[in-house]
Amino acid sequence: MSPRGAARLTGAAAEAVAATGRPEPAGDWIRAVLPIETTEHAHGQFLGLGAEVEVLEPAELRDRLRETVRDLGALYATGAP
Repeated sequence: MSPRGAARLTGAAAEAVAATGRPEPAGDWIRAVLPIETTEHAHGQFLGLGAEVEVLEPAELRDRLRETVRDLGALYATGAP
């Protein structure tokens, strides 16, 4: 996630970034392991961070986010009704 995305986290997620977060070599991303309650809950939480986060695992969550973003792209690609 980006440092900006990490700064938006609270509670257990913020604690997890503080405990496991490691800056990527370029310094513009932080790799961290965040606990999730369920895929459904994490899906909503990570969507709220937009492009400030990239989910690497679990694959089920990454796939679900990709499908949602694809659907949103298709919805907004045509412009206003």
